[in-house]
Amino acid sequence: MNPSLETDIVIELVEIYINTILFARQLYPAGIFRERRAYNIPVHVSIFKPLNEYLARTLRAARELKHRRKLHKVEVTIFREESTLTTPLESYVFELEDRDFSLETDDNLMVLEEQIRKSLLNLDGRLKGLKKLPSDATFKVLLHTTEAAYVGLGNNSSLQGFPLVKETSQEDVKLGMQKASTQLLPVSHTPTVGVQLYVEDYL
Repeated sequence: MNPSLETDIVIELVEIYINTILFARQLYPAGIFRERRAYNIPVHVSIFKPLNEYLARTLRAARELKHRRKLHKVEVTIFREESTLTTPLESYVFELEDRDFSLETDDNLMVLEEQIRKSLLNLDGRLKGLKKLPSDATFKVLLHTTEAAYVGLGNNSSLQGFPLVKETSQEDVKLGMQKASTQLLPVSHTPTVGVQLYVEDYL
């Protein structure tokens, strides 16, 4: 498959997931979302210009990193800002695997669509079971990449200013996981394109 097409499919999927999370967790009023169909199921997408511009800029950097096979995770962190302190509430982590997949046949496309439908339904079910967020909750999207890729993006003026996170050691990852009260693995999994999502609910 064309690597650019593969990248576009993964980034579009992540964008749908992010919109689903923002809608279900009520981080914005329901009125800024419109229902449309994607992969033969209804999904909610934002029509709020400032939010769409933020997501577009961030996903443009994500697309470039994914195309280079340097995007390891996309993380949506929900938090509240209390004076100078940032208090994390939830994190939605998309682990991305670099896979060469083919959608050259209708059968393969149907398999992918079924995986995406199932993963979105699983995500929706898990989100409904989470406790309500405080009214002042907000979010940011973090892109996990390598130090070399981070430096490379820094040389591209159109892709500067994004919240990139250098990949940490496995030991650091384990330490980070200890601060979460629950870790749900996997909330959803789309094996054809190598996207797995889990949620951390902070103490």
